Amino acid sequence: MRGGWALLLGVLLSGCATLSDIARAPATPLKPTDPARLVGRWEGEVDLTFPDRTLVVHGVSRKNDAWVAQIEYGTTGLYLNSVAGVVEDTGGVLTLRFVTPLASAVRLSLHSDTLLRGTFRLATEDKDRPIELKRVARGSEPAPSTALDRVSKAAAAPPATTRSAAARPEATVVAAGPPLAPSAEPDLATALPKLLVGRWEGDLDFTVSARLLLIDSVKREGDAWVVTARSGVSEADLAPVPVSIDTTQDRVVVRYNTSFASRATLTLHTDGALRGVFRFAFEAKDRQLEYKRVATATATAGTVERIEPLAVTFRNPSDQDKVSDPSLIVTGTASSSKGVARVVVTLNGAEVHRQSESGAPKSIVVSVPVTFVAGANTLTLTAAEPDGTVRQDVRTVVFTPAATGPVAPPSPVKREQWAVVIGAGQYHSASIPRLRYAVPDAEAVYRTLTGPGGFQKDHVVLLTDNAERKPTLRNIRWALGTFLARSARKADTVVIFFAGHGAPEHDLRGAERDGLAKYLIPVDADPDDLYATALPMDEIKTIFERIEAERVVAFLDACYSGAAGGRTFASLKTRAVNVDDLFLERLTRSKGRAIITASRPNEVSIELTELGHGIFTYYLVQGLQGAADGNRDGIVSLQELYEYVEQQVAQKSRSVGGNQHPVMKGEMEGVLPLVRVPPRRP
Repeated sequence: MRGGWALLLGVLLSGCATLSDIARAPATPLKPTDPARLVGRWEGEVDLTFPDRTLVVHGVSRKNDAWVAQIEYGTTGLYLNSVAGVVEDTGGVLTLRFVTPLASAVRLSLHSDTLLRGTFRLATEDKDRPIELKRVARGSEPAPSTALDRVSKAAAAPPATTRSAAARPEATVVAAGPPLAPSAEPDLATALPKLLVGRWEGDLDFTVSARLLLIDSVKREGDAWVVTARSGVSEADLAPVPVSIDTTQDRVVVRYNTSFASRATLTLHTDGALRGVFRFAFEAKDRQLEYKRVATATATAGTVERIEPLAVTFRNPSDQDKVSDPSLIVTGTASSSKGVARVVVTLNGAEVHRQSESGAPKSIVVSVPVTFVAGANTLTLTAAEPDGTVRQDVRTVVFTPAATGPVAPPSPVKREQWAVVIGAGQYHSASIPRLRYAVPDAEAVYRTLTGPGGFQKDHVVLLTDNAERKPTLRNIRWALGTFLARSARKADTVVIFFAGHGAPEHDLRGAERDGLAKYLIPVDADPDDLYATALPMDEIKTIFERIEAERVVAFLDACYSGAAGGRTFASLKTRAVNVDDLFLERLTRSKGRAIITASRPNEVSIELTELGHGIFTYYLVQGLQGAADGNRDGIVSLQELYEYVEQQVAQKSRSVGGNQHPVMKGEMEGVLPLVRVPPRRP
């Protein structure tokens, strides 16, 4: 996915500049793969509540070895937004790809001169929806004068209403009144739920005017109002929305954000109406919205558990901010009573930050540095609950660069190497067997990396029983999740080494096929509570995601079976059992991430007195020092190293009556050079 996001980001960056030399549709016949065949107006449908879509391709130009399309896209008869797309020749078929202002991804292929067909994926979903567009006009059209509030040509017929007046339940007609004053209510905690709970139907100052708000419950808990509600255009697309109630200005102000990041601010009036404003995520203006309650709530079936819906919001920047500095620290929060499992920040459709927290805390604070491109930039903060419920907040920031002199040519990319080396042998708990050679293993790897390996010493963190920093859980998390995340850049290479105990524990989540959660064991771990005091292997996936470097390799001289005699033990509540390696495959699904373990899941990692090391680390060090340079080119690659270590470890373990086979999981693009060594003579 990294390459795909990079391509989309490149498209969006190009789209922010003025496009010139537009390729117009010529009068002569075009080749099947000529991008100019896409120029024109296309209309069709996508699998959504409002399916009608319009695509206008004004032109295609060549920018930096890529075809960039100047297009507008939106709902037919309602609005069009200007976006940039990329055009590719995929196996002789023209393909157009772009990201909408709401971060939905669209991919269309030209099936004939009059038909575009492909997929549409909402930013809040992980599935593709079909989309099909047919050509209705050829050639380019004049571009609208503004980037916001673009309204397409009038539809051939008046838009149909989404609900008839006859179908609405009758509401009492009351003369318009002033805002309701909470101070006039002697018991607001009792009165307000009676005034708000129920079904509200409203009209918005928009082509599709109907709006629906269902307030299921309102409770006063401490100093806060807790509200559960759903909102949508019709019954078919009702979705939970986070609602807040503010009574500080002696008014009842109701605010909520829709699942598509539109925002409503409403005030309760004495005539029983909710009146206020509604702002679409793709607009910079407020529209008028009024709700009338058409049904009140009936008696509930029982006590309702307190629910705090998923709420997502940027703290900085504000929407429609104008900046002259391209760099900014973006901050935001996500909270939910169900817990927040994941937070993602995107800039112009490209992911710039992903944060996954084990245990799904009730709230997460995000702080991410971003770099804007000239023009309008779209920031999206997306959060997900453990059950998959997703919410978003969207901000638009306009960056206008200050006038500068001649631009200096770009500096060559500097590639650096970073590492964290961990050796845990002297465990604090008497219930965890001590390891004789884990620390010597880590020290040997450290000397190899900072010596012949060419790693700068200030780029390598060493955590051992003998080092200044001990291999405690806190220090391990800092080294992996903070030091590497803040230091390594995209072009760099990261190496992680761990020598110590691994251990299994019963998986209470039910996520593991073998029923076991796996842990790396720091020296301060409690064997009776690994969840709280050890490093879950699932956390490695989060650590991988926090590191920007495109190439990360982890070497783990530990095992997880719980069997006696190796670098593993069973927790006090778990006996040695059969384990599988599904967890390793899950950790290395992203490209550029690889894990090499010392043994198969049901084997033990052996230490040998005659070597003074664990077998795996002994041959790992030998390989890094040059023994693994199979093609004698003076470079030890990851694949060469693994093949050498796997062969030597298997052979040595058999010679001492053991059975140990290293395992590599993950995918790298091309050959990954790890260290340079003196070329070996034939």
